[in-house]
Amino acid sequence: MYSLRFKCGAEEVELLSGELWEAGTAGIRELEDGEGVILIAGFPTNDDRAELLERFAGRDTQWEQEDATDWVEETHLAWPPRLVGERIFLAPPWCKDVTPSGRVRVTHNPGLACGTGEHPCTQLALAAIEEADITGKFVVDIGTGSGVLAIAALRLGARVAAGVDTDVAALAAARENFELNELAPALVAGSAECLRDGCADVTVANISGTVLLSVSDELLRISGAQARLILTGFSKDELAAIEQHFGTGGVTSCGEWRCLAVQLS
Repeated sequence: MYSLRFKCGAEEVELLSGELWEAGTAGIRELEDGEGVILIAGFPTNDDRAELLERFAGRDTQWEQEDATDWVEETHLAWPPRLVGERIFLAPPWCKDVTPSGRVRVTHNPGLACGTGEHPCTQLALAAIEEADITGKFVVDIGTGSGVLAIAALRLGARVAAGVDTDVAALAAARENFELNELAPALVAGSAECLRDGCADVTVANISGTVLLSVSDELLRISGAQARLILTGFSKDELAAIEQHFGTGGVTSCGEWRCLAVQLS
């Protein structure tokens, strides 16, 4: 076995882990390093050494031959189940723990790209969905990635939760996660432009602040009267611009990240 080791910021872990899974890693370890994180990814052969070192260059990147390491076990240890909000139990598929009383189980495979559920914005969005009244509602998740937000919405009582994404690989990952949760996927390949006016009772978008602003008209168009908007993926410095486009509402935070929940009138 061989390992690729490099440093990154805590806010980059989910994105870079997704890239490592796409590159074929056998497993990932995370080590705290001051305010940052050291990621160590295992690979079965030396074949992709040059490509990987180039892809992740500029991060004090190292390639080493490893002693025998149980990368499956390392991966399981690196991705424990998590309690999110008051009602969600976010668990990888190998977790055998009983779902805590009063919580719904959302199974997600962190080995799939396009979102592992670990990023602060994902957890802010999950908590905001939990706090919204979504029972019997039509929920639309724009930029669904791994589908974890749409799956959580269904577990929390949504009538329909549609995941929309332009990335075909993301939709494939989402489909696998829906199957892990024994749910029929409602997935759309495209953007918000594919949806009819006012179709969503709750519109969720966990995408970057720049993208949120660029699609603001579409997000508002698909949101029905009295709809709720749950927006995240942006930093505290972007909050004012987001509020200017979408209106003010409840704001939650985790580190530098923000989530805005707006009730439309």
